[in-house]
Amino acid sequence: METRIITSSVKSNRSNNNVWAVSITGELQPKAYCKSPYKAMRFAFLLKQQTGIYVSDDCLQRLLFEMAKEKQGSTQEPAPVTPPVSEEKPKRKRTSSAKKSNAAAVPA
Repeated sequence: METRIITSSVKSNRSNNNVWAVSITGELQPKAYCKSPYKAMRFAFLLKQQTGIYVSDDCLQRLLFEMAKEKQGSTQEPAPVTPPVSEEKPKRKRTSSAKKSNAAAVPA
């Protein structure tokens, strides 16, 4: 059996989200856990660069599919709720005040 880098979706015990495990076939423990398929793909290619082992084509296709699904889900989210428009108070008109005379400031 040829050694390959594989990815698999595993259930996180800390939350309800799926986590991606990146590992090498034949090893018992995964190399890393990633929160998104994009990060799992980046780590798989980093392992490929470091070890020279090829990434499984099936795993790449699954990661690309999941990335497209996430991107499609984010574009279909509802538009952000706009805050209600509050009635604005009428603005006061600025008026010039009468200038004080300098006679009061000069002692007699």
